[in-house]
Amino acid sequence: MLTGRGKAGGVGCLLVHGFTGSPNSFSELVPFLQKQGFTVAIPVLPGHTTHAADMFNYTWRDWYACVTDAFAELNSNCEEVFVCGLSMGGTLSLHLAAHERVQGIVSMAAPATFPRLQRIGVRYLHGFIKFRRKKGGEDVRDEKAKAKLRSYRRFPYYAVDQLFRLTEHVEADLPEVRAPILVVHSVQDHSVPFADAQIIFENVGSKSKRKVDLQESYHIITVDCEKELVQKEILAFIREHSILLQKSSSKKAGSKSTTK
Repeated sequence: MLTGRGKAGGVGCLLVHGFTGSPNSFSELVPFLQKQGFTVAIPVLPGHTTHAADMFNYTWRDWYACVTDAFAELNSNCEEVFVCGLSMGGTLSLHLAAHERVQGIVSMAAPATFPRLQRIGVRYLHGFIKFRRKKGGEDVRDEKAKAKLRSYRRFPYYAVDQLFRLTEHVEADLPEVRAPILVVHSVQDHSVPFADAQIIFENVGSKSKRKVDLQESYHIITVDCEKELVQKEILAFIREHSILLQKSSSKKAGSKSTTK
């Protein structure tokens, strides 16, 4: 399922939401990108936007398959595709970029690794304890924005184990990521350690890479108090690495010069 699609055309943006999340985390980023004339696609990851127990029915490979399907559809309509992922969506986007040709990747608050004991503990626990409830809801500083999110209030340990397996797989993929990359993370993130941004930044094989450290936001940076800065950085990144936009700017500049 795709939502938030603009006009089919040159530059496409694939937005991938996070673990237990939904496209609502991109409620303000979508219209911002569409206003720039980009085609926007948001796949709904299997097991999400229904009920928490639905997550028992899928593995991380199902989540990834959903992302690759959405990418293929968007790529068939656009000459360039930028992939922007939030939280686990960022990890899935990194995996995609390691195996598909993308124009650029934006990794936002993405997990890169988890402590070994934590991974072992969850793998053991999910056979005995089904769910864990989120304490305090979503990790968002802006209370108004937090109230608008429709994420699960609890999650299965089974699904957490799948998230851990995904990061283990993608950690080995990072050197294969060669496309230009923008890594955005907040120092006040309570869900994914800020240190993960540096792990991603140092280990990707991209020659062109930039890291932006937010100071005020929490985890869901696309709707939090520095959302305008996030939007600004994403737009600047796309403009810098889009060949189509650069050609368009050159044509406009040439046309103005001829007119004069």
